[in-house]
Amino acid sequence: MFWGERLKDLNIIIVNDFAFINGGAAKVAIVSAIELSNQGFDVTFFSAVGPICDELKKSKVKVICLDQSDILNDQNRVRAFTTGIWNNKAKKEMEKLLKEYDALNTVVHIHGFIKALTSSIMKPVLSKNFKIVITLHDYFMACPNGGFYNYKTQEICQTKPMSLRCITCDCDSRHYYHKIWRIIRQSNQIIRGHIPKYVKNYIYISEMNRDVLKSFLPQDARYYYVKNPVDLQKDKRVEVKKNNIFTFIGRFSKEKGALLFAEAAQKLNCEAVFIGDGQLKESIKEIYPNSKLTGWLDEKEINEYLFKSRALIFPSLWYEGLPLTVLEAKARGIPVIVSDKCSGKELISDKEFGLWFRRNDINDLCEKIDILIKDDALLSEMSKKAYNNYWDDSFDLKNHIDMLLKCYYDLK
Repeated sequence: MFWGERLKDLNIIIVNDFAFINGGAAKVAIVSAIELSNQGFDVTFFSAVGPICDELKKSKVKVICLDQSDILNDQNRVRAFTTGIWNNKAKKEMEKLLKEYDALNTVVHIHGFIKALTSSIMKPVLSKNFKIVITLHDYFMACPNGGFYNYKTQEICQTKPMSLRCITCDCDSRHYYHKIWRIIRQSNQIIRGHIPKYVKNYIYISEMNRDVLKSFLPQDARYYYVKNPVDLQKDKRVEVKKNNIFTFIGRFSKEKGALLFAEAAQKLNCEAVFIGDGQLKESIKEIYPNSKLTGWLDEKEINEYLFKSRALIFPSLWYEGLPLTVLEAKARGIPVIVSDKCSGKELISDKEFGLWFRRNDINDLCEKIDILIKDDALLSEMSKKAYNNYWDDSFDLKNHIDMLLKCYYDLK
């Protein structure tokens, strides 16, 4: 340990675009900041976009929020265009913050910077030689659209990021002009933000997450596996064989595979529930009118549906980072049918905790769903194994913090 045995001397600056929970990265950043503070560490949460959530307000964490808009929701589109590439205010405020700390006993842990803060924040952190680590929640460290995914063809992208072929490829979910803007942002990230060239420490949340990015990060980079925290209390295992519902949880978008599941459910005429919302809501209804769409639900309501579920369907068409819904299902003993090309398969051993199906293959998905419709014995066996496996080594907050601190104290 480079600070000796006085662990509480460690100062931690946690960086994330948002000061409220709007997705997995923000949730991990906020939950870990609060818990580290509870354990006696000096923790500062640095963000661009508010409002500051109640959890942070009630905690001992020092919060800096710049009260800016994220790129997507800034009504001033000229400002969004320029600030979204290089956020000067964020850079200056980070410089000001770092003056209060000694680089020898301070870690800067970055979760998200793409949607508001930008890579401008890296300039002062690197120039003052602070220990820095980035959690790889997505693929923006290398890929301009953050997913190694072609939204036009709905295929995983194998093109080298920032190559001529990448620059000329119309892969963006919106318009090619938006892709060009992403290329400009990525160029600034590489040239002015010195990312990833001078960032040598990375936390990965799945093997796929690390392996996809590894060839684009520094050869001498150091990698630390840290489990994402899943806030679950141990409950009784779901008696899945008594249930008929096949459940989808997530954003209704093409890359999440929502339409693929709707088509499979329609072919099998099975009971399907879609928890979430998104641009494909009407398309799902059109494909399978008998499906139930609930909209976004709170945790209690989601639990009620999970306890009525026979299996969770996770048909994602892209890599994913680490799908928390898969873990939540597994913790309740709910088998998962998961795409074989996304990181969710690392959590679900095929034919043991659920079933893998070939990515974007409607016939194979139908076959796997049909197996779990008809085979109660197999379903129950998977349920028991999934439940026991999760709770034997859970993704709880204690495990997360223990792994995180081991990482912090190993940073060079």
